[in-house]
Amino acid sequence: MMPYRHLLLLVTTTMLAVIAAQAQTPPLPEGLTQQGGVIMMQPIADSDRPSDAEPAGPIEHREGTSHVLSPADHELYTKAFDAADRGDWQMARRLASQGHDAMASRLVQWRYLLDRNSGVSFAEIDTFLKANPDWPLRSTLQVRAEQAVDPATSPAAVIAWFGGRNPISGLGKIRLGDAMIAAGRLTQGRALVRQGWVEGSFQRDQELAIVQKDGAYFTPETDRDRLDSLLWRGDIDGAQRQMARVDDTTQRLAKARIALSMNPQKASKIVSELSADLASNPVLLFDRARAARIMGDDDEAEALLMRAPLKTLTKLHPSRVWPEINADARQALQDGKSRLAYDLVSDTDLTSDLPFAESQFMSGWIALRFLKEPHTALIHFKKLEDGVSRPISLARAHYWQGRAYEQLGDDADAWQQYRAAATDPETFYGQIALARIEAQPVLHIRSTAADDPPRSVFERDDLVRAMRVLADLGSQNFLRYFAERYQTLHPGAGAVRQLAQTVTDMGFRDVALRIAKMAGYDGIVLPSYAYPVIDIPRYRGPGNAPETALVLGLIRQETEFDAESISSAGARGLMQVMPSAARRNSRLAGLPYRPNKLISDIDYNMQLGMTEFSGYLDDWGNSLILAAAAYNAGPTNARKWLAAFGDPRSPNVDPIDWIEQIPFSETRNYVQRVIENTEVYRSRLAGHDQPLRILADLYGTNPPPKPLVYTPPPPAPQGSVPVPAPRPAETAPKTN
Repeated sequence: MMPYRHLLLLVTTTMLAVIAAQAQTPPLPEGLTQQGGVIMMQPIADSDRPSDAEPAGPIEHREGTSHVLSPADHELYTKAFDAADRGDWQMARRLASQGHDAMASRLVQWRYLLDRNSGVSFAEIDTFLKANPDWPLRSTLQVRAEQAVDPATSPAAVIAWFGGRNPISGLGKIRLGDAMIAAGRLTQGRALVRQGWVEGSFQRDQELAIVQKDGAYFTPETDRDRLDSLLWRGDIDGAQRQMARVDDTTQRLAKARIALSMNPQKASKIVSELSADLASNPVLLFDRARAARIMGDDDEAEALLMRAPLKTLTKLHPSRVWPEINADARQALQDGKSRLAYDLVSDTDLTSDLPFAESQFMSGWIALRFLKEPHTALIHFKKLEDGVSRPISLARAHYWQGRAYEQLGDDADAWQQYRAAATDPETFYGQIALARIEAQPVLHIRSTAADDPPRSVFERDDLVRAMRVLADLGSQNFLRYFAERYQTLHPGAGAVRQLAQTVTDMGFRDVALRIAKMAGYDGIVLPSYAYPVIDIPRYRGPGNAPETALVLGLIRQETEFDAESISSAGARGLMQVMPSAARRNSRLAGLPYRPNKLISDIDYNMQLGMTEFSGYLDDWGNSLILAAAAYNAGPTNARKWLAAFGDPRSPNVDPIDWIEQIPFSETRNYVQRVIENTEVYRSRLAGHDQPLRILADLYGTNPPPKPLVYTPPPPAPQGSVPVPAPRPAETAPKTN
């Protein structure tokens, strides 16, 4: 995970407002990524990119240890990949045609088909998809094919190509809908065309062509829905073009929404001129609330948000509405308005994914810790348990149910919930739970046992052969796509371990770590790959050296041991050292300032990163919580949170609550992950089980909560069949 050393995030649906910058080069707001000059949303949820996501990030090349190409072919295909990086497809394909490795040439072709600007034809993509059904980014290739369909293609051919599968893009829906209309399937075709028009993102010339061909099928409601969709997506240019197709009232509403997103200070005049009905439009209430918060008027923001129909809005736009609710609720909590904060986060209709998990946790946590309503809290924590599947979230749900039962005086159920959380001992809350039920807790992490598949079968796999070529060419980004795709197709413990070892041998430890981390979501534990160990240089900076387990835990969270990682903010290398901080810390460590070495020399990078972190430990009395928060979000933010939430080193402040109050989701996650990583690395470095020290890491010199004294009932006598308690019906589909 890249460092978040920056600013208070104010994510909006049609605008990004960022304040309180903490770094010389402000990074992008949370949830965004940048490719070249284009800023776009990045995948959500524990920093995991789906296996079929859009290619993202700068192209990274490194020297691998796999050598399957001849020296001449290696040089040739390296040049072809370099040309592909520049978008010079004429050169890339010409060079590939001169090579003698069929797999390397196929990889160049695959990259060519993925590039939206390559001018690829529908037939080329179709042929490739049929010949390579298991290759990664298949959905992206389908979108490219949908965009490349010639409008003159026969309706029968278009319908046959989709073959019953749903189009992905708006243009794909329109192409299939047009074909259905031409084939006489009028109702289905027109509905698909309308859906594509509402959901699609088009250039001006595409819009004109679509309206000319299909405009007769668009109702006034269709055009209003498209305008609303464009505004939610933040496509202001598209929305302004679309306004000509809607009525005057809808235009006035849209102009007010655009004004609120572009310049909240000047929008008040436009809003004041609206009728009472328009000013109370549900979406406009939401946009006004967001603008009020951006302007610093928290009371107005909260009042407007409470007037908005949050259940309806979160159902329609969960990933866009929830961040605003979350931000306002956290501010209300900070202002002492606990009931209002609870009302905001609990008044939603979220059913899945990260917004659901966050809203249920926030609702339960506020009810328990601020409203002192453990029964209400249990309802939310149980919904969280039933709606998530990953160890981090399950351990959190069980741990907090344990806290709620403890508050009710029900030690038996509290103990059972802590025990359930402790079944995921590599997680933050699983570790705390283990420490609550054992007087002398010991961390046991065991590798999942499984037999590797036959090596010959593995090596013959098309994806493995592609990975070996990509490793030879040093193409980390694309190798990772193939590794993740292989894992999706072969999720067994033996196959995953074989894959992780192979990419480690190729020189891509970071890819192996990601594979092992993803396997952990399915209960497969591979600690030697999920928690790799490297040599840490002897510390040369002032003060005490940070603990080796802590340094490794930081690196795992910062970059997953990708030594060449560069963040959008400019942080570099294993420990994501900012060049400005490197200048200062190199002086403290008695080293010359060499910015290029932040990438090329891992010892240099670690030396400066350790110097910075050691300084934060010294500043805050060895508080791992505060030092990690400062390393990720900057010391200015850490000081703000001390003022707002109290001092986690104080006996009067619960350090777990303090972490959960951090307003930046990345930093909350970062602090928890660094602490849990440190606990695991202590065992990894020792080579055997170690006493669990997480309570000491959290509470410092203050007395931690005492272990819960409870003796579970003995097992049922042999021959008896215990009847389990009825399990409530699930309230939501499984998510993170």
